[in-house]
Amino acid sequence: MIAVEVYRGSGERPGGEVRDPLIGDSLPVALARGRAELDANAHTMERVELESAYRPDSTLGELIEIDDPVQGVTWRGQVIGIAHRLDGAELITVLTVRRPL
Repeated sequence: MIAVEVYRGSGERPGGEVRDPLIGDSLPVALARGRAELDANAHTMERVELESAYRPDSTLGELIEIDDPVQGVTWRGQVIGIAHRLDGAELITVLTVRRPL
């Protein structure tokens, strides 16, 4: 099994070990997994729940752009959860979005 020491930030914070039996002894697989872990932990992330009119075309993993007039900013995030509910006669979609701070 391949072992790699991981340090975050400028090298001052040790990172958690990545152990997965599916990686085995494959260096390309280990490098790809390492890149994915670094990408996933590169920024502090925030989970936001957004309600909107029914959106049947929403998909997990989709990148969306939100224009927030209250804060006066536009931000992007990845959809990590989708729920639909009925509010009276109106269908509502609730998206859980992960976005960098």
